[in-house]
Order: sequence, then structure tokens, then C-alpha cells
Amino acid sequence: MAISPIMGSNNNNVNNNNSNTTTAATDGTSTADLMKNFMTLLVAQMQNQDPTNPMDNNQMTSQLAQFNTAAGVEQLNDTLNSVGTLVSSMQQMNASAWVGRTVLVEGKSVINNSDEQGANKTFSFALDSDADNVEVTLTDKEGNAYHAELPHVKAGVQSYSLDDLSNFEPASPPEGTSYDVSFSASNSSGDAPKIVALKKAKVESVAFSSGGSLLELGIDGTATLGQVYEIE
Repeated sequence: MAISPIMGSNNNNVNNNNSNTTTAATDGTSTADLMKNFMTLLVAQMQNQDPTNPMDNNQMTSQLAQFNTAAGVEQLNDTLNSVGTLVSSMQQMNASAWVGRTVLVEGKSVINNSDEQGANKTFSFALDSDADNVEVTLTDKEGNAYHAELPHVKAGVQSYSLDDLSNFEPASPPEGTSYDVSFSASNSSGDAPKIVALKKAKVESVAFSSGGSLLELGIDGTATLGQVYEIE
């Protein structure tokens, strides 16, 4: 049978015999506190149960099993929190090795169609799926746009240079000029894979916080580790 409240004069016995016990019961909400309170009340009820109407052993066992399960879950949560803290600390330590390295993050890429030494002629983007065609658009400061195509591009981070582009429309972009680079992707089936323009940025320092590591990228702002597509 179910464990029922103790009736009649036995209530007085419980109150009198266990006044010290109920005082010792804690008001905490942790599994240990709840278990202690449960055992205190269980012992009191066993001592004052009606012999003609005893407690149900199966229900007692079920309640104890539930408390043991709750205790196990609490211990598992504590372990996972400790592991999460350790992983976060390791990520922060690893991020410090990125200082001085170049990373690819989301942003507008700028290239220079010049033969000068050190002129940047490379650009990058990220595709979420294969694309039959990626259209690359170079736009100068006056708003003049020049279009070229890259066929059969695989998913993932992809990097190209101006030398990989040909057959510009309406004409080849003039040399010695800087251009903003933008992209669009398409498939013959009519769907448009998602494409993200990437820019290069140099990691100048790393800031640590409870929320994780933050890469300081100078004039390019900041980025979290999750915003980095590739590190060079």
C-alpha cells in the first residue's frame, strides 16, 4: 500500500519523539539535503507506523531509487561542468598561439590588380554546398563592376587569385586599381548555395574572458574562435 500520513494519537508521538530530528533537517535543495530530509521523515514514519497498516516496501524502494537517480544526475552535471571548464581553458591557451597568424573571417575582401610587390591578388569565400557556378564581381571606387565566373566549385573554404579569373564582362578590370570583391553562387537546378565572403586579418592579441577567447584583429575588429573559418 502507499505510504500514508500517520493518523490519530500517533501524530503526537511523531511530533514529540522527533522534535530534535525535524530541527536537524536542512532547508537546502541539493540532492544530499533532500536525501537527508527524506531519510529523517522515513525513519520517523517507520517508528510510528500502524502495525495493522504497514508501509509499502515497494513504494519505499521506488522512492529511494528516485533519490539515487537524482544524486547520479547531479554528480554527472558536476563532472560535465568540470570538463567544460577544462576544455574552455585549453581553448584559451591554444588561442594564444594564434598571435601573429593570419586568419580568414567573414568580411569584404579587397584585392589590388597591380604588379607591385606585396599587392594582394587573392580572395576567399566559403560555400555550404557544391556550386555549379560562382560569379565573382570586382567593384572599383567609382562603382564600375567587372564580372567573371568560376565553374564547379566544391563546398568549404576556397581561395583563388586574379590569375584564376578570365573572360571578364563587360571588360577586363584595369590594372593598378583596388577592388572590392563580392560573390554569388548558383546551380543548374535553380537553387543557390549559401556563400560567405571572407577576408584576411592578422591576430594582434588574444583577450580571455568567462565567455571564451576573443581575437583582437586591429583595424579588422575582433572575432571569436567560432567566427574563424581558417587559420594560415
